[in-house]
Amino acid sequence: MMRRWTRKVPIVNRDEVRSARSHVVEWRLSGVRVRWAASAFFCTLLGISAQAQAQATDRVLAEELFRQGQELMKQERYAEACPKLAESQRLDPGTGTLLNLAVCHEHEGKLATAWTEYSQVVTLARRDNRPDRVEYAEKRIAAIEPRLPRLTVTLSPGSDVPGLVVRLDDAELGRPALGVALPIDPGTHELTATAPGKQPFRTTIHIEPGLSRGSVTVPALLDAPAEAEAREAGAEAGANPSTSTLEPVPTTASPRGNAQRIVGLSMGGLGVVGIGIGAAFGFSAISKFNESNRAGCEGRVCDPDAAKIRNDARAAGNVSTIAFAAGAGLLGAGAILYFTAPKASVEDHGFAVTGLTVGPTSLGLRAVW
Repeated sequence: MMRRWTRKVPIVNRDEVRSARSHVVEWRLSGVRVRWAASAFFCTLLGISAQAQAQATDRVLAEELFRQGQELMKQERYAEACPKLAESQRLDPGTGTLLNLAVCHEHEGKLATAWTEYSQVVTLARRDNRPDRVEYAEKRIAAIEPRLPRLTVTLSPGSDVPGLVVRLDDAELGRPALGVALPIDPGTHELTATAPGKQPFRTTIHIEPGLSRGSVTVPALLDAPAEAEAREAGAEAGANPSTSTLEPVPTTASPRGNAQRIVGLSMGGLGVVGIGIGAAFGFSAISKFNESNRAGCEGRVCDPDAAKIRNDARAAGNVSTIAFAAGAGLLGAGAILYFTAPKASVEDHGFAVTGLTVGPTSLGLRAVW
């Protein structure tokens, strides 16, 4: 589907960005946690489909917000357009959306925000081999930079105490940013400085539109009342350290080798199930993709009915990828656990695992004791 910019801005296509999800499953070899881990994995597999559907819904909502934002930009209602474009970018990130958002913020007068977004576009467009976007964003950066309002934050002598945190609005300013003229949007901003055992420092800064330069100095923070009282009490009583003893928690030993084999076999079986689910959704994704082409999709441009089928194909593809990755990871981890388990026998512990059976709808474990 095609997306158009506001007037005076070239036409661009909105990128389709797929974000890969990684799932980490932590398995522990103690008591009842093994049983709960197997149940949790099955619940994860059942939730994959719902997650994929939610992702497809996010893309549809992002597309609608993008269109609304563009219409508002055409009407020069930038204060209303920018939040819609920002939400569209959050739901379904794309270089095209980010470029439109930068244009919107530039017209709104938020030059520092637009400058940052144009800089991000340059990096992403180079990665995507889009020289047209790189050229446009670099031109806008060059035009904005001479007009950027800037603010310099410095520390006064004695203010740089351990644990000091300086924030400008919601952004933390690291030590390298202090003393540097930072780009900032016009308007009212709050600067705070906090440190353990100190009273916080807060001040409000107003930046006028147009070329302006501001500066603010963080003073030495005063001791917090409780910290001051503690120092006085310590000075009067002197150093009088106290000690405490922690009683050890008794633990019960268990035959680790057999437990590790059970976990390894269970994880291997679950891995096979995950791979099977991935294959099923993969075939479904291919089928729906072909169906969308027959229904009216040509490349990335689709009719409304065909677009729904194409979104279903993408959702099925996401499920397939996640299930394959989870299944392969569990299968490999299960094999490692099984073959590295300490040797154990029926005579030693009265219990041994002899095999695992996996069926279309069942998972079986054979053991003797």
